Amino acid sequence: MRRSLLSNSVKDKISSRNLWGYAIGAIPSGLLAYIFSLKYVELFYDDLQLLPGLFILGQIIYMTINALNDPLSGQLSDRTNRKKWGSRRIIYIKYGAPIWALTFLLVWFPWSFDNQIIIFFHYVISICLFDTMLTLVVLVWMALLPEMTSDLDERNKAHFLSLVFGAIFVVPFFLIVGDMQPTSQSFQFLMIVIAIISTLFLWLTAYLCEEKPEYQKDEVFPLWKSIKESLKLKSFLIFVGFNFCVTFLGSIGLSYLFIWSFILGDNSTIIYFVIFILVGYGSNILCMKLRPKWGMRNIILRLGALKVVGMLISFVLLVVVQSSSLAMIGLIISTFFGGYGVFVVPTMYLSADEDEINHGTRREGMLLGMNALFTKPAASLGPIVATIVLELFLYNSGSDIQSAFTLIGIDILFLLIPAIVTAISLIFMYFYPLHGEKLKDMRVKLEQIHMEKKAKMKA
Repeated sequence: MRRSLLSNSVKDKISSRNLWGYAIGAIPSGLLAYIFSLKYVELFYDDLQLLPGLFILGQIIYMTINALNDPLSGQLSDRTNRKKWGSRRIIYIKYGAPIWALTFLLVWFPWSFDNQIIIFFHYVISICLFDTMLTLVVLVWMALLPEMTSDLDERNKAHFLSLVFGAIFVVPFFLIVGDMQPTSQSFQFLMIVIAIISTLFLWLTAYLCEEKPEYQKDEVFPLWKSIKESLKLKSFLIFVGFNFCVTFLGSIGLSYLFIWSFILGDNSTIIYFVIFILVGYGSNILCMKLRPKWGMRNIILRLGALKVVGMLISFVLLVVVQSSSLAMIGLIISTFFGGYGVFVVPTMYLSADEDEINHGTRREGMLLGMNALFTKPAASLGPIVATIVLELFLYNSGSDIQSAFTLIGIDILFLLIPAIVTAISLIFMYFYPLHGEKLKDMRVKLEQIHMEKKAKMKA
């Protein structure tokens, strides 16, 4: 019986329409979210030169709103009246797309160039509005995938395809905007074009993706009960600790690309993305090939350990001999051994599967929201830590030249802090329970539940 059910799960394939629809959703998610991450710190901290104290205060406000809007958005999606609106996910993609695009544009048109108070209010209001709409739209887009298939390899394939598909469209824009001044008219015009393109792609995603009918009748928990049940899930809480570290590292990656040029040398943006695509995606593919043999957890632990060791060695060498070649090698090591990042989102989906076994209902919206409640603060904590480090090492905003002392601070941000945080993330993953025989048993139980739900729909 067990083998039969497992063989059936392999057949739980995503249709081509849904697969491409989901992958297309990565284009606007990448364009809006990553360009925001790439440029908003440069705009407010480097170009408009918002005072460090106000910048950190804004990050604290952003961190608070950023965390609270996620579980509320997840619960809103889970509790949406399916009969009235026809869906509980796609409806927010369809109507949220143009609003999200407008909040994206709000960021890039300064309200003042010299008044610190006005710059501060523009900074806080624009990034908080942008993140609220990002949360609503991206959260429901991500919630679609585990509902479309319970097969691990199908999920990994769809997730990887979305990464690649998004990169094909996103990276060219990154290379264009990487060296552009966020306050220039050409940059602002390009942002308008990107906002329009993103809206159209989100509408196409809403048109192509379909929600499975057997989940439309799932019981919906009240907000407090939904939160309480999420916090009882051990695998989910451990994942949250792991993902907090991942989010922290992401927040000091793209957002501080403008300072990596001091250690990577000329054409740092091109170097960064060439390594990101060739090395990163190559490693993603390798990790996916190894998954059936090693499992996602073991791949994360093994490659993560090599990543930590490689980054620590690279950091020591880079401090002793400040060289763009050494910095590039450090980036390659970090990117290659960080290829297990392709499993971060699918790992969270396993917790959603376990939750469905426990309660008989799929609650991706709330779990994604609760995950963000605890991990989104890391998106603000990263820039706060980075700003403090840069200030301690006397970073000169707007200058094309930095002192040797400042370069050591940049080295710390580039390699040492990521190595330490990665090591902490591996401690969480070591205790992640959904692997080996327990994971196999869970897949069997999940297939039984899905078969029962489909039978009820036909009855």
